[in-house]
Amino acid sequence: MEEGFLGKGIRRAGRNSILMGLGGLVVIALLFWAEGRYFYNFSHGPFPIDQPTLFSIQDPDTRRESFVTIQGDETLETGFEESNTDYIITMHHPILAMKIGERLLLVKVSKDTDATRFSGELSSIPKEVQSQVLQTLQERHPEWKGRFLPAMLDATSYRFHGYLGIVVGTLFALGTVWCFGKGLKWSAKPETHPVWKKLGKYGPAQQVGSQLDAELRSEGGGETFGSAHLTTNWLVLSSAYNIEVMRMADVVWAYLQVVKHYHSGIPTGKSHFVKVFDREGASTTISVKKNVVPNLLQSIQRRVPWAINGFSSDLEQMWKKRRTDFLLGVDQQKKRTQASPAEATPATEKKEFVRV
Repeated sequence: MEEGFLGKGIRRAGRNSILMGLGGLVVIALLFWAEGRYFYNFSHGPFPIDQPTLFSIQDPDTRRESFVTIQGDETLETGFEESNTDYIITMHHPILAMKIGERLLLVKVSKDTDATRFSGELSSIPKEVQSQVLQTLQERHPEWKGRFLPAMLDATSYRFHGYLGIVVGTLFALGTVWCFGKGLKWSAKPETHPVWKKLGKYGPAQQVGSQLDAELRSEGGGETFGSAHLTTNWLVLSSAYNIEVMRMADVVWAYLQVVKHYHSGIPTGKSHFVKVFDREGASTTISVKKNVVPNLLQSIQRRVPWAINGFSSDLEQMWKKRRTDFLLGVDQQKKRTQASPAEATPATEKKEFVRV
């Protein structure tokens, strides 16, 4: 296959997909490395811990075995609880004081209980717990002063985030492997890219592709709008990770879409896209600057003056629910245009609507 515009674009997309896939795998590896202690405990814990070992711990955050099971003698209510909003759900976790011999251990639990055996993460006492809970308890109960261990047990749901991480990580890993495999395939055999299947609808794919490449060369790459190239007969969208083609004769609708961006409810800007649809229902989205939009839409209309130019909710509903009627209107306009280009009625009114 001649290495033309399409071939180079496919190889570039393949190379970038390989790099993205490798980058994703590196990210996964780094995350597992960074969370190695957690996943060690997730896989092998909880570890039983006896009283002498527990009493000897000065800094629980340095222990490799953080997911432990502790047996106490008695559980005491403190009157404190932690309110935590996680994934839109607000949870209330009581904080108990568990007697272990002559010492006391703060334990955060999912609900009030008088159990004396708990499994969870052993860690240092957070500063807010020290100032708001521990200090108050020692003021209320002077006899407890000096008896609290320098650690706290979180017995709520140690493995939940691990299971969630495994699910999300697996999906992410599958995506990166797919991206990597796709890139390898396109780089080794550009003819396997979906663009050739689409070109095959118009004749022998290689022949049509060669004609498209020749047209791009003869027209100096065509009119360029961002990553889009418009020639006499083709719309080619060449991005870093893919390449798409659409035959201009098949274009039936084009309009501006404006996407508003917000941060904490405050508008931060807008992005402008031109959506282009062909008669088979396929669409492509071209990202452009605001000042480029009129030129792009005009360029499309010069090539296909019968195509609908602009957006309205009625057009959208017709496209979705009565596409045959939509295409019939376009075809009728095409016949009028070809019969008498100078007298043809514009496909739309001067007023333009955009999708926001």
